[in-house]
This record gives sequence, structure tokens and C-alpha cells, in this order.
Amino acid sequence: MRRILLAASIAVLSCVRETRPDEKPVKVVPAQLLGCAIQAPSASGSADFQVDARGKVRDVRIQGASGAAAKALRRHLESCEYSPATRDGHAVATRRAAVYQ
Repeated sequence: MRRILLAASIAVLSCVRETRPDEKPVKVVPAQLLGCAIQAPSASGSADFQVDARGKVRDVRIQGASGAAAKALRRHLESCEYSPATRDGHAVATRRAAVYQ
């Protein structure tokens, strides 16, 4: 019986996560769209892009559109301004996605 209790105690202790008192939970606030200088085109497709730590759109990748439609979607996204995402109060770059129909 003692062996069973000892084994159960070890199993429970191994599941307990060690926490340190100096660790604080990370507070993340996502990027928020402030506005775009160019209106979204009527083209359909999707885009994956980065919002940098200054709120500028970078590294745009267009899927499902090509040619003039892809170029119009890219210009639209690059004209958008965001308040950047923050982690513990510091601006950070994040990736976002958008779908156009």
C-alpha cells in the first residue's frame, strides 16, 4: 500500500508545473487597423502580410489573384496603417491575413 501511495505522490508531483515568482504573464495586444489610403479593390483573393513594429504593412503575399488584381490588392494593403501589436507594452511585428471576395 505504501508503494502505491508513494508512486501516486510522485506522479502528482511530476505533473505540477514549477512556477517562479518573478515570471509575469505576457500581455499581447493585436495590431489594429487605423485606415487605408486606397480603397479595397473588387478582386477576390487572399493575402498574408506582416505589420511591422511601426504599423506599416510589409512582406505581402497574395494568393488566388494574379496580374492586375494581385497588384491592386498589394497596393491597397501597402497603403494601410495599423497601430502595431504590443507585447508587454512594447511594439512588435506580427503576421496577419485578409480575404477579399
